[in-house]
Amino acid sequence: MARPLLKSRNSSSNASNALAAVYEARLADGTITHDDAQRDAVMAFDRLITDVSSSRKKRFSLKKQTPPKGLYLWGGVGRGKTMLMDMAVEQLTNSGVSTRRFHFHEFMARVHEKVLEPRLQKTDDPARHVAKAVVEGAKVLCFDEMEVRDIADAMIIARVMEGFMDEGGVLVATSNRVPRDLYLNGLHRDRFLPFIDLIEDRMVIHELASPHDWRRRQLDGMQHWFIGNADETEAQIEAVWQRLTTGMEQRGDSLTVAGRRIPIPRVAGSVAFASFDDLCARPLAARDYLALADRYAGLFLTGIPAMGDSLQNEARRFIWLVDALYDRQRFLVGSSGVEMAHLYSGSQWTAEFPRTQSRLQEMTRNFVGSTPD
Repeated sequence: MARPLLKSRNSSSNASNALAAVYEARLADGTITHDDAQRDAVMAFDRLITDVSSSRKKRFSLKKQTPPKGLYLWGGVGRGKTMLMDMAVEQLTNSGVSTRRFHFHEFMARVHEKVLEPRLQKTDDPARHVAKAVVEGAKVLCFDEMEVRDIADAMIIARVMEGFMDEGGVLVATSNRVPRDLYLNGLHRDRFLPFIDLIEDRMVIHELASPHDWRRRQLDGMQHWFIGNADETEAQIEAVWQRLTTGMEQRGDSLTVAGRRIPIPRVAGSVAFASFDDLCARPLAARDYLALADRYAGLFLTGIPAMGDSLQNEARRFIWLVDALYDRQRFLVGSSGVEMAHLYSGSQWTAEFPRTQSRLQEMTRNFVGSTPD
């Protein structure tokens, strides 16, 4: 029996059901699987789209308008928060609403760069002018994976977002934490609490309370390590990537560590895709890989070579990368021309590499070979 089309409460036009129609179409074609919690979140997004679109139409009114509330969507990992937000961003854009989407850490890196610009330093309150410079006139600002860990971020984000909202901006965010748990136990957290108050005042707080970790369900049925020639394994790993990231916006991304920008060729949601050369043939340090593991829930890594003494620097970086992913409990999907046991034949890291091999085996233990256990 077909499910009725989702209708947003208090809706009176097709525009208010824009996201619901897209969601139902994806259910119908099998792109996604039915999830009641996701359907509730879709209604919350449709109300947001309706409110923002209506506010935009009233912008020429002489009466001062109260900006619509934003949306803070929180819940466990793999519940579909990023997918739903990306769908909403597309609908907002299609409705003519100027919208910008950032991974939260990407936004903060840009904010720190802007705060240091001389022209903003000359203003009476640089932080409150930064949002204008970063969002470039957008009405709606979307953060994926809001997670405040750094005291510098904690101190500056409240003033930046207060300035954005005071100008009529609308904030949308996804997070694994309820707002009251942001920057929990952080240094000088009392100075961050006004930002939590701002979130609760200016945003609708909606929990995506799904019992399903869809990412883990998909990963549990997928091969994680591919062995063979480059053309064959890259096609195989690409198929896994497309299956895991169905419905998500794919884009290039970058990390900023100690003022250096590290490009990541492809990102969808919180999953990154890169080649071995992208991450291990460049002069990166252990802290760079820790930053990568902090940023992404998992990594697809192609073209992992057999490493001997001629690749001792690359082998060392690969050890750091695996250690970072393992320490942060991230998943890895990789491809290589050789078996794991033959990845390293050099003399420099003979004491260290067995641990790397063991961690690789543990991270992919149910997936090595052609058939998962």
